[in-house]
This record gives sequence, C-alpha cells and structure tokens, in this order.
Amino acid sequence: MNRVMKLSPIVVGIAAMIACGSDSAAPPSALVGTYNAFTFTTTGSSGQTNQLSAGSTLTINLAANGSTTGHLHVVASGSNPVLDADMAGTWTQTGNSVTFSQAADTFVRNMTFAVAPASSSAWDLVGNGTFSGTAVALTLRQVVP
Repeated sequence: MNRVMKLSPIVVGIAAMIACGSDSAAPPSALVGTYNAFTFTTTGSSGQTNQLSAGSTLTINLAANGSTTGHLHVVASGSNPVLDADMAGTWTQTGNSVTFSQAADTFVRNMTFAVAPASSSAWDLVGNGTFSGTAVALTLRQVVP
C-alpha cells in the first residue's frame, strides 16, 4: 500500500504533463518508446474480427526527435489482400492526443490516438475510427523495458 501511495504522485505528475501537452516540435519524453498493438479489432459488414488473433501485428517506435519507425501487418480477409506497411514518419502530441504522419496510406495516419495511462510506468495510445465502412478499434501499449 505504501508503495502505491508513493508512486501515485509520480503517476499524477506525469499524467498532468501529458494532459497539458505541448505544441513544441519535440514530443514529451514520457511517450517515447516502442508500442505494440494490445487490442486491434475491425468491424465491418461480415462482423467483428480480432485482428491480433487472426495474425495481424503493429509495432511503432516513437523517437524523442518526433520520428517513427515500425511495421503494420494486416492479414488477408475476404476480398482484402494482405497489407504490409512501413510505419516510418513522424508523430506529434497536442494535449491528450497523438497523431502520426506517414507516407504509408493506412488507417494509422488517419486516426487520432488518446493518451491513457496503462500502468505506473507505461502508456496506451487508444484510437477508434471508421474507414471505407470498417470500424477500427486499436490500443497501442508502450513496451516497458
């Protein structure tokens, strides 16, 4: 219990910094790191699909200089072929929102992600959107070393 009480001010302080955000070119260091898809579902005319169970993956690395690297793999489904995309680009944070700018034309660059604490030492980026009639719900969780 004491450990939780001692960590709480730290978590609140970091959350406050993230919530306040910044319009500066350098994103906050708390969000820097590697993120993996933690939940990833699509809902379309054929129903809901857990993309992670189907074999889809997404890893994106957020660098302190605002750049991104990583890879998106979405398995083939119905008439949709396999999608493999490079997540190279940039990321920005404004307030409690993170957006990506990438050459790869995927839903990732068209989605706004909300910053949410995943634990006392990791962050989630939570996005939802509808693209070409398919709803995408995605949570990216920061990998803690």
